[in-house]
Amino acid sequence: MSLPLLFSKKLIYTISWEDVTIDQQLLKLDHNSSILTIASAGDHLLNYVLEGVTHIHAVDTNPVQLYLVELKKLIISAYDFDVFWAFFGVGKVANYHRYFESLLPHLTPAARSFWSRKQHLFNPEGRGFYRYGTTGWLSRLLLFSIRRMGVEKSMTTLIHTEDIEIRQGLFEPLWDKMIQHWSIAWWIHPWALYLGGIPTSQQQSIGPLLPFLKHTLYTLLVEQQLSENPYWRLYWDGCYNPSFAPKHLQSNNFQRLKECINYISLGHSSLLDSLKNNCSTSYTHVNLLDHQDWLYNNSKGFAELKETWNRLNELPLVTKILFRSSYETAPWIDQLVSSNFRVNQMKRNELRNDRVYSYSSTYLISR
Repeated sequence: MSLPLLFSKKLIYTISWEDVTIDQQLLKLDHNSSILTIASAGDHLLNYVLEGVTHIHAVDTNPVQLYLVELKKLIISAYDFDVFWAFFGVGKVANYHRYFESLLPHLTPAARSFWSRKQHLFNPEGRGFYRYGTTGWLSRLLLFSIRRMGVEKSMTTLIHTEDIEIRQGLFEPLWDKMIQHWSIAWWIHPWALYLGGIPTSQQQSIGPLLPFLKHTLYTLLVEQQLSENPYWRLYWDGCYNPSFAPKHLQSNNFQRLKECINYISLGHSSLLDSLKNNCSTSYTHVNLLDHQDWLYNNSKGFAELKETWNRLNELPLVTKILFRSSYETAPWIDQLVSSNFRVNQMKRNELRNDRVYSYSSTYLISR
C-alpha cells in the first residue's frame, strides 16, 4: 500500500497530537476568535470551543478523520457525559450496538457507512478504541517491544517516581538496555513511523532518529512527570485517566461543550481549497498543525504550500497563525511569510513543558 493511499483511506489519529494547553498560551483564543484549522481527531477543536471561540472550521483531506469528529459531535449532542466518557475516555462501550442504532441515521451517508462497519472498535470485549487506528496499532507494537526488551517494570517505575533525581539515575540504565535490544529498530523503522502519522519528509527532516528519540524520552520520563501526562499515558494505558484528562473530557465542562458543539463546522478539502472556496475573511486565527511539512519536499506540494501562504498572507483579520514542524528551522519560512507578520520561532528546548514534545520547532506568526 502506498503512503498516500494509507493516509487517505485509514483512521490514522485517534487523538489530536498537539498539546492544546500550549495552543491556548500562544493563540490566546477567546470569544472574539474565529479559527481555521486541520480536523485531525478533533480533540483540539473541542478544547477551542471551551475557550469561547465563536466559530471553528476544520478541514481534512482524509475523510475518515472527519467521520471521527462527526461522531464525537453527535455523541456530545445526543447523550450525557457518561456516554461520551465511555466512548472517548475509556474507549469501550457496553451495549455499543444499541447506541450506534440510534446514532447511524443522524450521520452523513459516508460517515454512516464507515461507522456501521467500524462500530466494533468500541466493543468492551475488544482492545479499546485507542488501540485501533494506525496510531493505536503503533502503540501495541511499541508496548510489545518494551515487554520483549524487559524494561516494562523499569519504565513503570520511572513514570510513577516523583523525585527527579531518582528519575535521572534510572534513565540511563533503562536507555542502555533498550538500545542494546534488537527490537529498538522497530521504533525508528519507516513503516512504524508511518503508523504514527509521520511521513517520509518528516522522518528525513528530524535527522538521526535515535538521539532524537533519547532526548524525547528523557524529557518526558525525567524532566516532566509522565504519570499525569494525558497524551502519552493514553497510549501506555489504552484509556484516559479521569483525574488528569484533557478539558473536553472533564465532566464539569460537558454542558458547555454541548451548548457550543455546533460552533464547529467540517469540510472535506485541503486547507488551500478551503481558502479558495469559502468566505475566509472572518478568520482571526489559523492553526496549521504540522500541515506544512507534508507539502515541502516535492514540487507539486511546494506549489500548494506557496499558494496557501499567498492566501494566508492576504487574510485581513488574521492576527495569529500557529504551526509545528519536524524541521528545527522551517526552510520555507522566510520565503513565504509576508513581512506584515512577525515570526516567533520556538525550538523544542524552549517549550519543554509541551506534553507531546514530538516536534522540533513551533512557530507563532502574528501581526
